[in-house]
Amino acid sequence: MSEELLVSRVKAALDIAPADPALRARVIQSLPLNRRQAGAPRWSLAPAIAGLLTIAVVAGLVWANRFETRPGVSLPQVSFSACQLPVWGFGPYDPSTASLYQVGFLEVSTGMFTPAPSTIASHGEALPVDATGSRAISYDRAARTWVPVRPSWISPDGMSYVYLSGHVVHITYVRSQSDRVLLSGQQVAILIGWSGGLIYYSTHQASSSDLWALDPATGKTNQVAPMQPGSEWWYAAPDAIWGSAYYTGKIARYDTKTHLVSAWALDGLVDMIGVDSSGNAIVLRGDFMTESGQVAIMHGNGSATLLDAAGEVFKPTDITVVADGERTWFSADGQRLWVYSADTGLLLLDQASNRSLPSGLVVAGGCVSKAEMSLGSSAAP
Repeated sequence: MSEELLVSRVKAALDIAPADPALRARVIQSLPLNRRQAGAPRWSLAPAIAGLLTIAVVAGLVWANRFETRPGVSLPQVSFSACQLPVWGFGPYDPSTASLYQVGFLEVSTGMFTPAPSTIASHGEALPVDATGSRAISYDRAARTWVPVRPSWISPDGMSYVYLSGHVVHITYVRSQSDRVLLSGQQVAILIGWSGGLIYYSTHQASSSDLWALDPATGKTNQVAPMQPGSEWWYAAPDAIWGSAYYTGKIARYDTKTHLVSAWALDGLVDMIGVDSSGNAIVLRGDFMTESGQVAIMHGNGSATLLDAAGEVFKPTDITVVADGERTWFSADGQRLWVYSADTGLLLLDQASNRSLPSGLVVAGGCVSKAEMSLGSSAAP
């Protein structure tokens, strides 16, 4: 059998189900079918046997997970007039579900809140019922369901999410709700999230931390930034991982494409609170002796854009940031919502008068349209 024919059959086998393109590319690239070992006879059966075994193993894996992986999803931006904004907060205790929280959609144009059914699964530390609001709920727009993790822990295709239980990293597949351990035996301190198809996390020793990349397909890990005193890694962007040390003006950025770390110091104290869709970090910049600051966007070249918030100041513990295409949503304590875009600047949407909203309103995802909501249930399958 010719090498070209065997390669074509491997590729065909990998198309049994819509597998992750990055996974398929890595598997095909790793096959020794297009590389000849020095001194090996042309009629050796070893490459063919290895290729056939790879076909069987990969085909079996793809078949077993055929409903658990999907290619990346590109979702259009929803206009404000049609925006149903996923939000969550703490509502009346429901003894039938033992739930302290409430999820639903805020119609931006009218300010009306509509509660949504939710069957969010419990995954240890990912269970979002902490009264301090330190845990998260997100609306997975691609899968049209609610999940018990922050948005950065949802995979790019929306069909799985990761979470941290103790120091063990798990992955859960949304459709089947099957769960498996990705990483154990390592002192994972912070699970940062997805970037470029990999999962990033950091480990700590005293006041030092480093940065690691985890391949969800193979479970292999790779340290991409060494242990540095005073360093902290916090947020994953599409092409970078951002970090900052507590209450300093020091910012660090790891480029997931070039694998280079850049760092600089700002004039003043900053606290990192999120990233936008373009991969820029969002920080609070100001006097943290009073625990408040103004919102600024950090760019990859080290420059910063301070947003005009009309005199409004934010507290780091009160604010949640969600990227939504060209927009960025901010939710602050007291049912206050802000939205930023380059065209409009930073706008306030004060929903405090709507008594139907849950307490401690938190944005859980980008806008969805009513048409999208009607295509599937808002509850987890």
